[in-house]
Amino acid sequence: MIEPFQKKAVLRLKKAKGQIEGIIKMIEEGKYCIDVMTQVLALQGSVKGVGPLILESHLNTCSADHLGSKNSNKKQKFIKELMKVCELSSR
Repeated sequence: MIEPFQKKAVLRLKKAKGQIEGIIKMIEEGKYCIDVMTQVLALQGSVKGVGPLILESHLNTCSADHLGSKNSNKKQKFIKELMKVCELSSR
């Protein structure tokens, strides 16, 4: 990954790690379920934001090489990889 995407992704994942630890503590302490769910939803948002950063970095570093290739198999493989990732991200 390239900067600034790498730095942003790592920061988001470190934040998510802290959120996970906080959620575990909340559950162990028997905190109010809605408060726990609120934190789980915040965690999901943090993690969900990492994918687009990785994809944007990938597009900035690899797409020109693959899409500009005269090798149609290389180009098609790259396109299929992107389509698969897009499909997975919409779930």
